[in-house]
Amino acid sequence: MVKKIVFSEKIPFSWLLFGSMLLIILIVTAVVINVNYNSSRDQLENTMLLLQEKNEEGLIQSMLLVDQGLLLFDQSLDYKLRGPMDSFLSAYQESGGDPGKINLEGLKASFGEGYELYIINDTGVIEYTTYSPDHLLDFSEYPQFYARLTKIRAGNVFVSDRIVKDFSTGMFRKFVYHPTPDHRYILEISYMDAEIQEMRSALRYTEPAEKIIEMNPYLTSLRIFNFKGDEVGNSSYVPEEQRSEIIGTVLETGESLEIENPDSDTFTRFLFVDLSSNGNPPEMDLVAEMTYTTTPIEQELHYLLMLHLLIATIAILIGGILAYAVTQRITQPILRLVNDTETISGGNLDHPIEIAGPPELRSLSLSIRQMVDQLKEMMGRLQASEEELRVQNEELEERVLERTADLTEAHAKVGFYLDLITHDINNTNHTSLLYLELLESEADASLAPYVEGLRNSLKKSDEIIDNVATLREIQDAEASLQPVRLAPLLRKEAHGDDRIAILMEDEDIAVCADSLLSQAISNIIANSLKFGGDDVSITISVTSEGDDLLIRIDDTGPGIPDAIKPEIFTKYKRGTERVRGKGLGLFIVHTLIVDRYGGSIIVEDRVPGDPTQGVSFVIRLKKAD
Repeated sequence: MVKKIVFSEKIPFSWLLFGSMLLIILIVTAVVINVNYNSSRDQLENTMLLLQEKNEEGLIQSMLLVDQGLLLFDQSLDYKLRGPMDSFLSAYQESGGDPGKINLEGLKASFGEGYELYIINDTGVIEYTTYSPDHLLDFSEYPQFYARLTKIRAGNVFVSDRIVKDFSTGMFRKFVYHPTPDHRYILEISYMDAEIQEMRSALRYTEPAEKIIEMNPYLTSLRIFNFKGDEVGNSSYVPEEQRSEIIGTVLETGESLEIENPDSDTFTRFLFVDLSSNGNPPEMDLVAEMTYTTTPIEQELHYLLMLHLLIATIAILIGGILAYAVTQRITQPILRLVNDTETISGGNLDHPIEIAGPPELRSLSLSIRQMVDQLKEMMGRLQASEEELRVQNEELEERVLERTADLTEAHAKVGFYLDLITHDINNTNHTSLLYLELLESEADASLAPYVEGLRNSLKKSDEIIDNVATLREIQDAEASLQPVRLAPLLRKEAHGDDRIAILMEDEDIAVCADSLLSQAISNIIANSLKFGGDDVSITISVTSEGDDLLIRIDDTGPGIPDAIKPEIFTKYKRGTERVRGKGLGLFIVHTLIVDRYGGSIIVEDRVPGDPTQGVSFVIRLKKAD
């Protein structure tokens, strides 16, 4: 019997009480610290989020204000371009609609310094120009701008554009457009001088960005990009494919995107800046790339965590000191009572018990004192009855020894008589078979059925004697399992019968069993042959399944009804003439396979769902090493 030890029984009550109080202090401190820490973290994160929202809103508003100022400045230059555009239209009409006949350089010279002329065809290509860097520039590569040009070419009005950087040099220029009367081309004029260039450069979209970076400690960088993917205010920037794709997506959808950087404590927001609300074309919209870092929050949280841990440590130390003092106050009377009871339990029943402590403990001490007095009285009575019990035990032991000797002798006699009866019945059966053979040779043919019936009865008698002998050997001889090769055993039990087929891949495979395994296989084969008739066929297959071997014995006999299957291996059960029997044979099989070898055996239909098409016995045994 295993003795169960409770962990708490090994711990003194004082330490258990102290530990419980300390545990409560730890839990309360941990809960308070955790709530306070999480509240501080949420407050920091909300502050960062609020500052982020305010900064982004302020950036958009600042850029709209800057754009409004730039728009007014840009529109102030329209008067310098209307007259030249009228002259450009007249020159086109005088050429008969053939741009090649227009003297663009002469026309440009007549306008004065700072002007450039362009003629854009219906495919968006600058076909003629006085500005060689933009010759054959294809605007169809910029879908939004090309769509706007197509709309201008279909109209019939003077269109003023913003001061923007030209596509080739990146220099600021003021552009205006007018479609030709035949709508085949767009006439474009740009203008810029040094004074305007300087004034225009003083107004920048990046100025609000620089101020916002100074205001937000979580914002590490802020860059602004146009529809071409170029960084505003940074002429040395080289576009990156991934960033350009993100910028294109933001401009196309008009929605901001946020991307986390898994390799660092940062995340980047691509903020859509809608400048079209100021009356600008869509290609004037911008994207602000704002990279935030959570490092300041992490540093602040680390500081808060260290501070909370320090506070928790101090609280636990103070709580531990108080808990220890309270524990000592409570447990001292209990310890004295425990010492008294231990002295008494050591055999000194005369040791006095101190009555002290709170009322409950005083009552317990008094009860223990009364119990000790009663124990003294009971021990006197027990000593008196101990001698009487010893005498009775000695008498009982003598009776048990006598009864055991009688049972041993009776068992030996039963074995002797059973061996004698088995021997005599076997001799009688053999003698009867000899006389039966003489009778068969001399008897008339009409007596043949009776002779055959008598022979079958004698064979059944031999089978019963063999089964009884096998059961005796199973019960008397302790199992000594060893490797048993299946191939020779199965072939021996098949007796060369053509009705029996053996299927196995490995001839050397063995199982953990003993010599009685052949009896189990023989009983199953005999059962199938007996009830299957002359036309029965038996298939024995051996397969490996992990550490086990499956021996499957299938026959084509009449099968076993489902109602009988649960009792097929039951002792002393039999079926009818048409249904296979259930006597000692299959009981011995089950006893050997399950009880002796630790395996299993089941019976099932050879054809699933049809018990009339034969039966399958499936034996599972452990492989031998």
